[in-house]
Amino acid sequence: MDFRAHNRAALDLCQQVADRLRPDDHLDQPTPCPPWSVRELLCHMVGQHLRFAAVARGEDPESAAPVQGPPLGADPAATLRESAEILTKSFAEVDETASVLLPEIGRPVPLGALISFHFFDFVVHAWDLAVSIEAPYNPPAELSDLAFQVGQVIPDASREPGGSFAAKVPVGGDADALARLLGLAGRDPDWIAPTAG
Repeated sequence: MDFRAHNRAALDLCQQVADRLRPDDHLDQPTPCPPWSVRELLCHMVGQHLRFAAVARGEDPESAAPVQGPPLGADPAATLRESAEILTKSFAEVDETASVLLPEIGRPVPLGALISFHFFDFVVHAWDLAVSIEAPYNPPAELSDLAFQVGQVIPDASREPGGSFAAKVPVGGDADALARLLGLAGRDPDWIAPTAG
């Protein structure tokens, strides 16, 4: 499956959330990804866009952005939008069967697999940002279901202390598609920002 269109849809939904950001009020808010603040979450998101774009082009991701992400600048939402455009352009210019290497993964994978991982990450990160700043976020159930399918490949080793993902969070049998995805990604779907305003 070619995930480029799905990834673009996830980026657009994420940007709709980011456009509600009030930098003076929100950047120091906590997120469901401790110990990250909203500022650190956004830095990570921008950094991932730029790193994945560099990898797609066959470049060193460290030359594009450090793992923790670059500075956000005066308009974090605009910085996120610009990095998403760079990413989309880079993904569009490379065949999805091309082999690429992102250091965080540790082994070469087809670009199509990398795009699917990015898609999964950003359907979830858009929720992280939305609940942190109390913005609406309602991805189509089909998008959440597809991200859930991608997330099934997360290895247990990635959920150990210090890994990339937290332990799965159990959700009820009547949970909707987004809640199931969040539980799989190690998020509590009922998380509420303690001091959002």
